[in-house]
Amino acid sequence: MEQQMDAFTQRRFELMIEMATKKLQQEVAALNEHMASLNAEMGSLKSQVSRMQFQPQTHAVQRTLTAENEDTQPKKEVKIVDCRPEAERKQEFKSGAARNSEPIKPRYGDYQPDDVSIDKFFYFGRK
Repeated sequence: MEQQMDAFTQRRFELMIEMATKKLQQEVAALNEHMASLNAEMGSLKSQVSRMQFQPQTHAVQRTLTAENEDTQPKKEVKIVDCRPEAERKQEFKSGAARNSEPIKPRYGDYQPDDVSIDKFFYFGRK
């Protein structure tokens, strides 16, 4: 009976080791395939880089030609039209670039009572 139990546990260990070995073999095969695909991709990238090094540099020439064409064309004057109603035209219109170019001036303590409502200073939870 004991001898039969030993054979049974030995066979169970053999099966467990066999299953673990198959799993490891599958993982190693998957890693080998992945390494092969990465190696092929690296080879194609190297060939593309070598082709780019030996090609004549036409991109720089094209950029200079377009820059020369832009200089020879007369620049058009663009007029900004304010389409706001007369009541909303309180101050002069400023473009977005002009507003962004103004420096930011942080305020330090020179607040007026009408700058912020009193409710925002004293907040006691839900209302």
